[in-house]
Parts: sequence; C-alpha cells; structure tokens
Amino acid sequence: MDTHDYIDHLSEHLASGRSNQMPEADILPMLQALEKASRLIAAVSHELATQAEQRSLHIQQGCRDIAALLRGALNLTPHEARRRCRLVHELPALPETQQALREGAITLDHALVVSDVLRALPATLPVEVTDDAEKVLAEQARFLNHKELQKAGKHLRAVLDQDGTLAEENEGIAKRFLRVSQDAKGWVHLSGCLDPEGGEAFRTAIHALSKPQSADGDVDLRSTDQRQADALVALTTQALQAGELPKVGGERPHISVTIDYADLRDGLSSGWASWGGPMTAKTIRRMACDAKIIPVVLDTMGIPLDVGQAQRTVTGPLRTALAVRDKGCAFPGCTMPAAWSDAHHVIHWSEGGPTALYNTVLLCRHHHTVIHEGDWEIEFDNGLPVFIPPSWVDPQRQPRRNIRTAWQTMLPTGGGRYEVPG
Repeated sequence: MDTHDYIDHLSEHLASGRSNQMPEADILPMLQALEKASRLIAAVSHELATQAEQRSLHIQQGCRDIAALLRGALNLTPHEARRRCRLVHELPALPETQQALREGAITLDHALVVSDVLRALPATLPVEVTDDAEKVLAEQARFLNHKELQKAGKHLRAVLDQDGTLAEENEGIAKRFLRVSQDAKGWVHLSGCLDPEGGEAFRTAIHALSKPQSADGDVDLRSTDQRQADALVALTTQALQAGELPKVGGERPHISVTIDYADLRDGLSSGWASWGGPMTAKTIRRMACDAKIIPVVLDTMGIPLDVGQAQRTVTGPLRTALAVRDKGCAFPGCTMPAAWSDAHHVIHWSEGGPTALYNTVLLCRHHHTVIHEGDWEIEFDNGLPVFIPPSWVDPQRQPRRNIRTAWQTMLPTGGGRYEVPG
C-alpha cells in the first residue's frame, strides 16, 4: 500500500463513520496506535525535509532556504517552518534522540526540548558529559510529555552548569517589569514578567487564593483565569486592609470613589474611582458595605463646598465580633478566612439598614459579588447568618449555612452524638 492508498483508507474511514461503530474496548488501543503512527509520520517527514535540503530542492524551487520551501509547499506558519528547519540542522548531532524519534516513541517537540537544553550547556563541558546528558534526556522523553521534559532539562542544566544558571537568573532580574494601563471603559490591563524567585512567590500566593469556592456541592463556574484574577485582587485588598503600605499624601493607600448619594441609594447611574475609571452604582454599593464614608457637599459646578468627617461603616469592634461569629466568609462551603473578607450589609445602610451585628455578615470578594449581583437572600437564625439560594440553584430554596457557623449551634443528642443543622 503506497502513500496515496493510506490517505484514501483514512479518508474512507472518516467518510463511513466507522468510529461510531467501534467497540469501546478498541478505542483507546486505536488512539495509541494512531499516536505512534503520527509520530512515525513526523519522523519520516523530518528525514524527507533533511533530504530536500541536502539535495538543494529549495534552490531549485527558487526559495531562500529550506524553511521557506516548507512554508510554501506544506502551507505552514513561519514559526512551524522554522521549528522543522531547526531539527534538520540540529537532530543529526543527537543520535539517541533521533533514534527515539524513528521509533515513534517521542515527538518533534521532545526533540526540540533536548536540543534546547544541550545548546544552553557551556561549550567547556567534556564531550562525554554532553553525550550522557543527551542519553538521559532522550530516555526521559519516552515517559514525559515535552513540558515535563523541559522541567527535567532545567534541573539537569542546573546540575551541570550552576554558574551559568545563576548568571541567567541574575540577568532575568534585570528583565522584570509590570505594565499597567487603563482603557476608556475603565478596564485595567496587565502585562509583565517576573524573575524565577519573584515568580515563585507570586504564583504561591495566587495559588493559595485561587482555589475553586463551591457552595455545598455547587460548582464554581469561574474559569482558572477568572479565579486567578480574583486572587490578585484579593491579594491587593489584603495589603490595603493590613495598613502596612507606605503612606501616600499623608494617608494610607486607599480606593477613593465619588458618587451622588441618591444614585448610591437607588443603585442608579455610576461613580468615578480615584484613577479615573467609571464604576456602576451596583459595584460601589458592594464596596460601600465595608468602607470609610466622607460626605462632601458640591455646588452646581462640582466644586466642594463642605467636607464632613470620615466615618467607617464597620468599626473595629464590630469587625472583631463578625470574625468571632462567622470565622471567615459565611457563604456556604467557602473557606476564606476573616482577614480576606468584607463586611456585607444585608439591608444596605443607604436604605436605612443598621450597621449592626444582626445586619452584617462576612463575605469574601467573590461571594460578596455573588450576593450583590445574584438572587441569594440572607436571613438570621438564632443570630447566625443563613443563606437562601435562588430557585435556579435549588427549586426548594432550602436554607444553607457555612459549616463553621453550623457547628456553633450543634446540639447534643442521645449517646453523646452531635448533629449539625442544615
């Protein structure tokens, strides 16, 4: 069967829908066989590309180099054509890797990783050391995907070239940057790069704050990117609340938002943040649950005529009482601690709701947003917060409570057992 016969056979398989009739027991073995076949095809393609360069086919076709020939003849992206051209030049010096590729045991991505690691090693290393390094990497490539092989290669390089690894890390520190910009709609855009040490600290903190937060079995619908974005906001909020940042203009760093009181009360229109970004009244209502409020009287031109005294909506003693009662975010299933939570007014203070223990509850930023933007309701049972889910979450709308507060009301029953109310 020649090449065209193989292609026709595969096309016939797809057209006939045979995959739909394949027994379940045969699917995984077939996938594994096809994966090996695709790797062997890639290996043959590589060797033919090598022959094309050795026979100067690119010159015959009027192309500048083999990468240009592959890009045009195979309809590849410039990036993919350069990758394949690299292997044409570099793979002959990697016999163990080339053999693994010919066996269909590794992919072209594996081969490129091996080449990258060896090229980064200092030329002063003895040949036998680099040969052994290639053997080790080619063997590990048979069991690791190419991302895992990259990590193994970094470890190997750190062992063989400690001075070079340290010098690279020092160079990386100089390359670090964080770029912050804001568009016309008020959205803040971030881009940047951290050195390995700073990156480890950042990712450790973000990982700790970005775990999915489910409510009694309900799935956290946020994507990984969204959870990490929320984690970054939580991290900065904690820094602001801790009060340990350097003062700016004689005051602790804080978020300043201006909005008309009537708009805030009615949840209409929008306000403006200190960095110039517009914010909806709904968002500002959530922020105002636990904030320092400064009343300002403005004239018709928006010029301040009188500035009142700042008052916190939730005082220190009340926040302490909330931390003792709720022990963190009180939303069912949430494990965020009190230090990472806001005080939420069940009935907003702008609507006459009192700033009192029986009208406030601790909520992490994610669940604070859920309460303000969703249909959840909060009630108090024996002084403890109880959450009523919307009908689309639970048609029966059965009350839910965080297990941390539920334990406070557990009652002893016969035999010394305890039961936790729902």
